[in-house]
Amino acid sequence: MYVGEILKTLDRVSTGIPGLDDLIGGGFIPGRVYLISGPPGSGKTTIGIQFLIEGAKNDEKGLYISLVDDPKIIIQDMTKYDFNILTYTKARKVVFYDIGYNLLRLTQKLTWRELFSKMKEAIQAEKPKRIVIDSFTSMEQLVADPENKRRELGNFIRALEEMGITTLIISEMMSSDMYTDEYYMVSGVIVLHHFMRNYTMIRALQILKMRGTPHDSNMKRVRFSREGIRIYNEAPF
Repeated sequence: MYVGEILKTLDRVSTGIPGLDDLIGGGFIPGRVYLISGPPGSGKTTIGIQFLIEGAKNDEKGLYISLVDDPKIIIQDMTKYDFNILTYTKARKVVFYDIGYNLLRLTQKLTWRELFSKMKEAIQAEKPKRIVIDSFTSMEQLVADPENKRRELGNFIRALEEMGITTLIISEMMSSDMYTDEYYMVSGVIVLHHFMRNYTMIRALQILKMRGTPHDSNMKRVRFSREGIRIYNEAPF
């Protein structure tokens, strides 16, 4: 490994989530791929948008690749926060790419390689510094060759790293004890939780894995506000 690549691990990319940077050594290591997983309504998309907005504030272009939801709906939902998302989308500091619209209408399924190639086309056209892919889980239903996933995912992650793009992959939590290939292949895994306790909704975040960074794997309290998601270095109970 080159000295420059080793020193790169000393740099950090702010997550844009108050409280999270402090738990992972100052932020994400630039140019790496991370997984955000959790059940419906846990805040996965919000974290992805906050990550891109933080980059836009620092003149880092962000690309949101949607595989399911209409980007217009995502933007509408995010206007409830004080993100000024419309300002950044109009200035093309945050760009939404609706790959799902065409994929869901294809009569034939694509291979993993073809699917990743379509995403690479958008990435090469926009030249972002930050990417969010939402939701990766839905891709499982769009491919004709599920047996090739690990190889093609490895090639895709390697390509993103070589381009120096810090990427968040959003995934749906199917089971707390069942992990798919991306869990093992990315540089870090952050899991969001929500559950009821004494008739109250409890929200939490857990850093399951974070290569190159000492971290606490215990659950941390999560709260939503007009400013978005905030993480507290304390137990959720």
